[in-house]
Formats: sequence, C-alpha cells, structure tokens
Amino acid sequence: MRKTKVLAVAAGIATAASLVACSASAPSGDEKITISFWTHTHPPMIEVFEALIDEYEEANPNITIDYQTIPNGDFNTKMLTSLSNGSGPDIINMDDAAIRGEYLPKGLLAPIDPEALGAADAAEVAARYVDGALAGASDEDGTIYGLPSEFNGSALAINTAHFADAGLDPATTPLETWDDVSAAAQKLAAAGHPQAFSFLYLHSLWYAQQYQTLLHQTGGVIADGDEGALDSPEAIAALQTWADLATGPTAAADPNATSREATTPFQDLATGTQSMAIVYPWAMQQISETNPETYANLQVVPLPQANPSEPTSRVYAYYLAVNKASKQQAEAWRFIQFLADHPTEFLEGTDFVQPVVGWETTPAAQEIPFIDVWGEAYSVGRFDQVTPHYAEVQDVIQKMVNDVVFDGKSVKDAAAEASASVTRILQG
Repeated sequence: MRKTKVLAVAAGIATAASLVACSASAPSGDEKITISFWTHTHPPMIEVFEALIDEYEEANPNITIDYQTIPNGDFNTKMLTSLSNGSGPDIINMDDAAIRGEYLPKGLLAPIDPEALGAADAAEVAARYVDGALAGASDEDGTIYGLPSEFNGSALAINTAHFADAGLDPATTPLETWDDVSAAAQKLAAAGHPQAFSFLYLHSLWYAQQYQTLLHQTGGVIADGDEGALDSPEAIAALQTWADLATGPTAAADPNATSREATTPFQDLATGTQSMAIVYPWAMQQISETNPETYANLQVVPLPQANPSEPTSRVYAYYLAVNKASKQQAEAWRFIQFLADHPTEFLEGTDFVQPVVGWETTPAAQEIPFIDVWGEAYSVGRFDQVTPHYAEVQDVIQKMVNDVVFDGKSVKDAAAEASASVTRILQG
C-alpha cells in the first residue's frame, strides 16, 4: 500500500564507469537444463530477448531457454493462474502492481539469490540500481523479488503537425494542466482533429494505471487500510478530471472511437488519428519503428498536472522474477543477471530503461530523444498504490470509469459504489 517516490535518475548520480558485468557463471558440465520464460507481447522487446537468448545458449550449450510470448489481453490472467496452481514458467516478466498486489501476497515468487546474481548479499544487488527502483518488486520488509527489465516514467506526446493545423505553437501553447489540454483540444477539433486527447480503454490494468496517474496528482488513494477511499474528495477530483476530458462540452475526444488493441495500445497516436497521449519511453520507440512518418511530427513534453507547482509523475516497472515452484531457481537467476548485464541492448532496441546506476550518462541514453523530459518524469515519479486482491480492485476501477464515461453515471455516485466495492474486497 506504499507510494514510493523514486529519486531522480538524471541527476548525475554516477558515471557509466560504475557499471560492471555482475553475472555469475552458469554451472558447467553435461547436465541439460531447460528454463521456461514467459513475457507479454511487445515486438521490439521480443527481438531483444530472442537475440540475448541465442547468445546465452551459445555460451551455455547445456542450457535451453524455452521462451514464450502471450497476447497482452490474456497475459495477466494466464500468468497468475499458472503460478497459483503450482505450474507456470521458471521466469516471469511482470509489472510492479501485479507483483506487489497479487504475486507477493500469495507467496508465488522466490526472493532474489544474491550468489546466483554474482553478489555477496541483497544489499550489493540493490546498490547496482538507482535508489527506489527495486521498490516495485519488494515486500513490506524490503525483501527483493525481481530485477527490472524496464522502468518507465510518464509524459505527454503531442503531434506538432496537428498543432500547426490549429495555429498552435508547440513551444508556447500551455500544456501545464489538464484544463490546458482541454483548451488545446477544442482548437484541434476545430482544425479537423477531433481525437485530440484520449485515455486508453483497453483492459483493467490500463484503466487503473491511468486513473492512478491522476490520483497521484490530486493526492488521493484507492484505500486507507481495509476501507475503500475512492469516494474521498481527492479521488473524486481525479475521476472528475477523467470525466471532463472524456465527456461533455470539454471532451478532448470521443472515447467510443479510440482503438481497443492492447498489443499496440498507442495505435491512434501512431497513425496520426490522435493529437496528444500519455506515453512512456517504450511507446515512442515502438511508434518510431511502426509509423516513422507520424513519429517525425511527435514531441514529448512534461505530463500535465493537477497542481503544476507540485508536479507528480507516475512510474512503473516490469521485473524479471522467479517462480517459487521452479526447480531451476539458481539457474534462472543466473540467466536474469545475464539479461540485466545488457542495459544498452534494451535501451537501443526498445527504449526500455534498466535503471542501473549511471544509465543516464551512457551514450545510448544520450541518444534517446527528449531525455531531459524523461529525466524530469523520473525525478518526480512514484509507484502506484496497490492493495490485496489488486486484480479485483482494478476491475472495480475499470467499472467505475466506464460507468461515468460510457453509461452517464455521475462521478460521485460511481465513486461511492466503487469505494464500497473496494471495502468489500479488502474486508473479504
């Protein structure tokens, strides 16, 4: 239930010279070992993983990595179900909210193995990473259960060609607040770009993370202890912001017209349909590959705020972790460390930040467009609040938003019903 503020990663905390290869050697001999590894579907990421798997298997001919990708819409359910029934892969790649909200409370993951990670203890492993970056895969006692495969801040992408059509100068048009976004949207719509800004209506994970982006800014929480808090003034303010941007005279787009494809969540931005979107570093990399003509017109600016004098950004991470039921735990951690020893490949191939100390000073980091904006996003970022039974809570958030946006329910009524549902979930 923590909200962990992540310290700035672009503040010169260390130099690239501090990066060292830390992986322990895989066991030698003729014993044949197979390590199963599951991820969601993201084509640039898959390419990097497959290349590194080939390299690892060539260096360790007795080890086979059985790598499987799962469609994004099925990923969370299939992964959680498989681990809960004692099966599932040896290695998972899962977002921090699911890890803290489901996997750790259910005891499904193995703590890190410092020896297999080439370290004397867990503190030495933690010291390799930017302060706070491992909090998304740690329990309340500080025990670490995963290493980050990606670490993401939040910002706003704008289509400068659309802005030009509307007579808006991207350098001077205010986008500091959500009211500013709405005002720009009205001008964009008048210039023929009605899908100016939209949240993504994909699945419950996306609903929850976007709502929590707003919740961080208003100072609200999902729950206080085992009591739902979605009906607090702060939480209602966050939902009202969503409603204002999605419905009524201040709407920035028609939510019914947004893409619903979770494998390519930023399809509308990438195809030039949408003018503005909340994005993460990997999203910009994906658009640059799939829609280079649109990408040439995109600019990344700081995330709009509820209170610009106290900016807050959302960060989230995916972690490589080991199934507690795995028979190959040490070998699995050795392979994870091998992956962790290649942050440049992930940065160049996917714009995935692996937040090892000094990452931002590397040549690969300096090549990332808008690195200053991303650095600012990390510096004011924090992880989402999670609760027990978080998958159910995410479903409640999705229903709450849909009730307001698509069914016309009032913000206060939807928030009150959702808060009561969260209370029932938490009190069992």
